[in-house]
Amino acid sequence: MRVFFCLILLLMSSLTRTLVAAEVEPARIQIKEQIWWVGQQVPFTVQLRAPGSFSGAAVFSLPEIPRVVIIKTGSPVVSSEEIEGKTWFVQTHDFALFSQQSGTVTIPEFTVRFSHKDGFTGPVHDQSAQVPAAQVKIERPSGSSAQDFLVTTNSFKLTERWDPQPGTAAQGAVFHRTITQEADQVTGMALVPPPEGVPAGVRLYLGQPRVTDKTERGDFIGTRVDTLTYQLQEAGTWTLPAIRYQWWDPEKKAFGSQTLPAVTFQVKAMTTAETEAPVVQSNNIVYVWGAVVLLVLALIFWQWGRIRGLSERLKQRWHPPARVAERKLLAGCRKNDARATEAAWQEWQNRQGTGLVLSSELQAALQDLQRSLYGASPARDWQGTKLAQAFREFLHTTQGAETERRRELPALNP
Repeated sequence: MRVFFCLILLLMSSLTRTLVAAEVEPARIQIKEQIWWVGQQVPFTVQLRAPGSFSGAAVFSLPEIPRVVIIKTGSPVVSSEEIEGKTWFVQTHDFALFSQQSGTVTIPEFTVRFSHKDGFTGPVHDQSAQVPAAQVKIERPSGSSAQDFLVTTNSFKLTERWDPQPGTAAQGAVFHRTITQEADQVTGMALVPPPEGVPAGVRLYLGQPRVTDKTERGDFIGTRVDTLTYQLQEAGTWTLPAIRYQWWDPEKKAFGSQTLPAVTFQVKAMTTAETEAPVVQSNNIVYVWGAVVLLVLALIFWQWGRIRGLSERLKQRWHPPARVAERKLLAGCRKNDARATEAAWQEWQNRQGTGLVLSSELQAALQDLQRSLYGASPARDWQGTKLAQAFREFLHTTQGAETERRRELPALNP
């Protein structure tokens, strides 16, 4: 009878541990409940739980929400907690949300993929979990229109630079303008783009913005640099209107603004040359140039083999096959061309040596590519952004490791 009771207790203990494991949420989202401002950084965390140590990096499929930007910030923090006498490993990831829409913003459920062990040793298990949906309450400051692009920060810096300085110029002249914005606790992607309106006699070429985010001693600083090129196509007086940048200070609960002044160009019309003087060249000069051309052609024909070999060597040095394959792969990702990207990947992989170890993010992105080509979903639905980002990060990591390894090699003849 005593043995029977021991077996019952052991079974109940095992069942209790199983129920506890089943009740533990593998992914949990935490957002501070308060009213946030439009354009303000809304920090939140996602906690992953596993019965053993984590392996590799977690991959989040962040949702796309209209007029909302979500970015990952910082590095994950690993800790542990006791649940019903069992130790669980916890990995905390920090995120930031920036919304240009007011009201209740819903973050829909999204997928996270991560790997872990059972305890500290043993094989690695891949796991997929759903991060629960969450809601954030966003308020727009009084006096701000719903159509306004609002930046919310307690520190905003704005500078501009012209090359050359604007003023009187000839018809067809080109001026370059660089506008730099910097704000605390705001991602560069949430800073306002410059206006594109110009007078009729001026043409604007808007360059690709340079957006960066940096963390410095706990401060989050976003920067956006816009390059605008103006071509003065018609004669006359043309004025670029002033550009007013406005932001909301959440601490002072007041608007701040800074204005780039209006710029006026006095454009002079191009004068037509009266008559082009005929260029008279002596026969001797023509004969000399003809002889030089013939001599050069003869040297090229005589040394054609060496020139061709040198050209091939320079081509291999300046455009190594692996680097060419990298550019093809990234170009295929930009065009969302799954088949071209697959071909470029095979070409790049063939150029690598043995023992190539891919990151978990790159493996996941390649699996998505393979599924789009050979799975049920058509290849035209494939998006190459994820693979391009993972491939760039992998190249950056491996090239940095190779540089460090070379530095550590001892000198041949100390």
